[in-house]
Formats: sequence, structure tokens, C-alpha cells
Amino acid sequence: LLPDINVPSLIVVGADDTPFLAASDYMAAKIPGAQKVVIPAAGHAVNIDQPKAFVDAVVPFLKNLPASTVGQGSGR
Repeated sequence: LLPDINVPSLIVVGADDTPFLAASDYMAAKIPGAQKVVIPAAGHAVNIDQPKAFVDAVVPFLKNLPASTVGQGSGR
């Protein structure tokens, strides 16, 4: 179902999160237009391991979202 995602997507993965590096590559390749950020010196809990790097990756992504996509989600 990943190719059916039609909203801007950011994939954030820690460089030390070895079990999920391949999965993040797969998601980035399958979700149309997805952006991927690898955070150095971070494991699975990127936002806890490297909070500033996480914010530095997420905030610009959110600021660059077209206004028409803000608030669109799966509703879950």
C-alpha cells in the first residue's frame, strides 16, 4: 500500500538503527516523493537520542508542506 500514499512523507531513521535501515530505504523508494533523513549517532528512538537533529529534520519538512496538505491524514 505504500505507493498509494499521496501526502508528503518524511522518513526519519537513526544511523544506528540497523534493523530498520533497509525498511526505511524500502519505504522511501515506494512512497511517491518521500524524503528520507538518516540521523547520525541515533538508534530507534531518534527523537530521544538526537532531539535537536530530529527537530532540525522535521521542522523544515513541516514548514515546506503545501497549505493544501496540512490537516490531511488517514483520520486514524
